[in-house]
Amino acid sequence: MWKPQTKEAVLREVRIREWRKRVGRTATTTLKWLFITFLRGVVVTLEWLKWQSAKTAHDIEGNRLLSQRYDKLLRLGETVYAMYRSGKISQQVLESLCQEIEKIDRQLEEARTLPLQVLPYEPESEQTLTANVSASQ
Repeated sequence: MWKPQTKEAVLREVRIREWRKRVGRTATTTLKWLFITFLRGVVVTLEWLKWQSAKTAHDIEGNRLLSQRYDKLLRLGETVYAMYRSGKISQQVLESLCQEIEKIDRQLEEARTLPLQVLPYEPESEQTLTANVSASQ
């Protein structure tokens, strides 16, 4: 059944088994470390993408307010010029347009000083997206 072995052969067999255990533990530890490092990289990448999308949304809001301001200033200029050509410059019309422009300027300044908000991901339904698109047009 068992073959008689010398003391050296038994010790060699024990050393081989211990070496295999160490190699197995080292390989397992290395694989765990690689997996955890990979997961950390994925998490960091996702956080960066979330921050980047929030930054883009913040920039889009600022550009929208600048566009509104530009449109109001253009309308103010056209109105003043048309009134100048017709000879009737009305202070009330100018005042209301200037107040609207001032309101947009305040909103723009608030948007610039507002810290960037990274919101949690909430998938939007198709109905919400089409309602937002139709409302902005």
